[in-house]
Amino acid sequence: MKKLFFAILFSLTLFVANAGTDPDTAYVQKFKNIFALKTFLINNGFLYTLTPRNTEGYSTEQLNDAKLFYSPHIPPTTGVSANIKGIGFTYIFKFTNDYLDTTGRIKAGFKGFSMNMYGTKFGFEAYYQDYSRLYFHYKGDEILLKNYNTNVRAYQWGANGVFIFNGKKFSYNAAFNQTQLQKKSAGSGMLILSPRFSELKSTDLHLIPDSLRPYFGNISNLQRNRNYAFYVQGGYGFNLTKNNFYFSTAVLVGVGFQTQTYSYPLGKFYKMGFPLIGRAKSSIGYNGKVFFGGISANADASQSRIKTLKTQQLQYNYGLYLGFRFIQYTKTKAQLKKEAQAKKLAEKEAAKKAKEAKRKPKAK
Repeated sequence: MKKLFFAILFSLTLFVANAGTDPDTAYVQKFKNIFALKTFLINNGFLYTLTPRNTEGYSTEQLNDAKLFYSPHIPPTTGVSANIKGIGFTYIFKFTNDYLDTTGRIKAGFKGFSMNMYGTKFGFEAYYQDYSRLYFHYKGDEILLKNYNTNVRAYQWGANGVFIFNGKKFSYNAAFNQTQLQKKSAGSGMLILSPRFSELKSTDLHLIPDSLRPYFGNISNLQRNRNYAFYVQGGYGFNLTKNNFYFSTAVLVGVGFQTQTYSYPLGKFYKMGFPLIGRAKSSIGYNGKVFFGGISANADASQSRIKTLKTQQLQYNYGLYLGFRFIQYTKTKAQLKKEAQAKKLAEKEAAKKAKEAKRKPKAK
């Protein structure tokens, strides 16, 4: 069912993304996108928190102090992103040696894959992220670097449909994908619709450490928190540009509908909620005809709660990127057709004026 869903969604995206109007060439310059390759050095972060709520015998302050943080230790990673005729694929992988990691901490297992394509008015993104071997800590913990659980895993996958309201002047591709050129500064309102699956689980015992179990009350034996959600986000993005240098930012916030599953050794229960979500993206750099590069940062955060538990997730990354393209400036068929029509009309007008000039009697 999941494969069929994504196949249908992607096919629809291919149709919609290539439909619609061409960008305003005074603001956006397309490339003849044969092939572009981008490499990057990036820091990836992930944080999953569990906060008990309404546990009998404890104050709100005590319960907030019992917030449990799960996060992986991921040294700087490298990755590659290829864009072929407007469709981008990104794969992130870790270095096999330790010359970028001097902490001596056990590394988490990490996998990351994403794909995207953006048209003038609509874009599509899909992703998969997987983290294993997580560290945990909480307020008052004296041995933060030693709390390590090899049996805890967190992963998520999902898709985003990105609607761009001023796509004729603002290019999402130029701002965050560097596959087009933003010639003049512009911005646009945006809307994102996104289904998402996420899960935090322990493969052997429970997620809550013994020292915190009293604060979590009836949910202290929690083994897995699984969520299916559909989010709606709205916001604004802009790209300030001059002489191929640019600074772009987008901020979106929204709400969703979520089905939540809480699993224990002897059973499970289900809840529904309306989680909050936010997204921020930013990039600064140089976008030339052949070479491009710069600094980027991205963050996605969400929060949901039930009577006895609040969960929060944060995924973020920041780093450097450098790319090049085997492409050239070009105009679309529609633009060429429009220019040919304008030229033909101008020639007719010129011929008409010339004929009228011949008919006029010459002054004596």
